[in-house]
Amino acid sequence: MADLKTMLCGRELDTPFVLASGPGGWDAEARAACAKAGCGAVVTKSITVKGAVNTTRHMISNGNMSLLNNEGGSDMPMTRWRDYEIKRAKDLGVKTLIASVYGYGGLDETLEVANMVQDAGADMIELVNGYTEAADLVELLAALKKEIKLPIITKVNGNWKDTETIARACDEAGADAITAIDSIGPTYRVDITTGRPLIGGHGYGYMTGAPILPIALRYVHDIAAKTNKDLIGLGGVTNAEAAMEMLMAGATAVGVCTAAIVNGPGVFTQLTENLSKLMDKYGYPDIPSVSGLTLRNGTLEEKSPADFVFEADKCVHCNRCVTACAYRARSFDEQGNMHVDANQCRVCGLCFGMCNKKAIYIK
Repeated sequence: MADLKTMLCGRELDTPFVLASGPGGWDAEARAACAKAGCGAVVTKSITVKGAVNTTRHMISNGNMSLLNNEGGSDMPMTRWRDYEIKRAKDLGVKTLIASVYGYGGLDETLEVANMVQDAGADMIELVNGYTEAADLVELLAALKKEIKLPIITKVNGNWKDTETIARACDEAGADAITAIDSIGPTYRVDITTGRPLIGGHGYGYMTGAPILPIALRYVHDIAAKTNKDLIGLGGVTNAEAAMEMLMAGATAVGVCTAAIVNGPGVFTQLTENLSKLMDKYGYPDIPSVSGLTLRNGTLEEKSPADFVFEADKCVHCNRCVTACAYRARSFDEQGNMHVDANQCRVCGLCFGMCNKKAIYIK
């Protein structure tokens, strides 16, 4: 059985899965449930001194295991976290608790919250600052590193124009780890029955969940290639296959948010079991053997024409590969045999990507 342990900021986690900051870990009981289900670490909702005031309808379903939200963090004040939430989660069995600290209030408030969570028993801090721009993230990090003893993880966002540059700057400023990329936006949806925005407040929200996986993977890959810090890959992981991709792209741990909200804490049991099975299937003994594999393997060597393999016993004749072939290169005869017109085929690869049964692949 594959060993799922990984290291984050010098601390061993039983599994690579990290509950990301959000409603899935809004209170101690919710965080403990995720930890019990197989989460290696949990991140709190983002903490401010007074607590966030969130608009009604600040989160909606976007379909395809995706959400839009304009939530502003925890509505609990700092004192609630100091006096109860952090200690209670640790008492309930959370081994590694990461406190999410909002940097929006400026240096003094950020330091106040950071010192509070440190004194309350948090194991690490995740510093978040800005959804559309990084603002003074690097400066806040540098200031916190002078005063806070806990490891500090900086969360970088995919909405910034210079995400990778800021990630490198955080690396140089002493970040102990990096989280990338959280969400994509701003986004907007309309209620066609009223002609009004679906999301409350100004109507804008940020998209999380399955659709942003390819974007998150690209950032994780590029940041992992240019920094030497532990990296929590966050964005779009809703199943074990996506988790494997995130690790291979360069993550050392895998953040999960939307799937935990939609499916509840039990999703971590499924993710853990299925990731272990996948690693066993493909012969990976542990997380280090998977993490950063694409960086070590390099890019695909392009060859044309490709040597396609068709396994007829797996084919259910759904015709997805034929329908999706814009070049009309694939067809089935009356006996169910597949034929490929080499003159028409452009080796785009869509056909085997469309095949749910994996009856087609390139040798």
